[in-house]
Amino acid sequence: MTGRHGGNPWALLETDLSDPSEILDFSADLNPLGPPPGMESSFKEAWGRIRWYPEPTYREFRESVAKAEGVDPSCILPGNGTADLIHLISRWKARGRVAVMVPTFTEYERAAQADQSEIFALHLKEELDFFPDGLGREIGSLGAVQLLFLCNPNNPTGRLWPMKRLRELVEDCQRLETVVVVDEAYMEFVEDRLRYSAVPWVKRFQNLIVLRSMTKIFAVPGIRIGYAVACEETAIALRQIQPPWPMNALAASLGERLIGESGFLERSRREIAKFRQQLRADLQGLPGTAPVPSEANFILCRLADPTVTAQGLAQGLARRGILIRVCDDFTGLEPGRFIRIAVRRPEENQRLLQSLRKILPHAG
Repeated sequence: MTGRHGGNPWALLETDLSDPSEILDFSADLNPLGPPPGMESSFKEAWGRIRWYPEPTYREFRESVAKAEGVDPSCILPGNGTADLIHLISRWKARGRVAVMVPTFTEYERAAQADQSEIFALHLKEELDFFPDGLGREIGSLGAVQLLFLCNPNNPTGRLWPMKRLRELVEDCQRLETVVVVDEAYMEFVEDRLRYSAVPWVKRFQNLIVLRSMTKIFAVPGIRIGYAVACEETAIALRQIQPPWPMNALAASLGERLIGESGFLERSRREIAKFRQQLRADLQGLPGTAPVPSEANFILCRLADPTVTAQGLAQGLARRGILIRVCDDFTGLEPGRFIRIAVRRPEENQRLLQSLRKILPHAG
């Protein structure tokens, strides 16, 4: 019932399993507070721009984002969401050697496969709750690696990189002439995000590309808004192979407005942190689920009861109008054993928990 990346209520709507108004989608990791107030007004203002092609350099969008990120506009590369930029970067280094720390966002591997690159998987350890630390030391033993993809906080585990170790990894990779792509699609959900973001490092490291997304924190997945932050030389190289108009005029205009929503962002981070802590505590107290610590807006859970599979649980919840993310397609996770649950509002989280108690053995 979920899509390749979660968030596919359309399949459920095609059945008679649920009233559309009652569907709860825990498979898509979006801001449970919804879009910022005034979004509809901003949309109406941006509507007038669809009468023209987008401004080809996206000057206003890049300047707005650059101001928020504290970099030069020449370091900003807009894209049709971060997935679009992942494939662009992969194509830039096609038929090369790509390292991926797994389990992580599956689009890195899909992009590398599409570009006929050789993929090396570096495995995070489940016994350490997938804490991302020492794996970077393995990079040097792989030989010439053109790209290293990593996600911070990581999807689907929600774990954050220790910044000292991440900086050492970027330094090591610079000596090895390896480009490090740090996907920060969920960084805006981290309470102390300025401490953990690698964006300030692009001024020093030419081998670093940071990806950012507006889709998730602003809860606008239907409007694809993403961008890369890199040194000017790298941004120019990527722009040269990027198709024209990588972002539509409506998305660019809305992005310019959304990037300045600092009050909404701060409130969202505070509220979601409370929702996440309570949901994880409730899941810990639920027989049959073992949640991993998370700093993002989702929680990875291992199903402890061998009689319950991820797919079977997802089907049982779907019959109750609830969608979760089955994690069988994530490299490095045992098939059938893991689900990912987005953090939603407390009353919605309680509906999920009530359904889990009815479905899971010994949880009622």
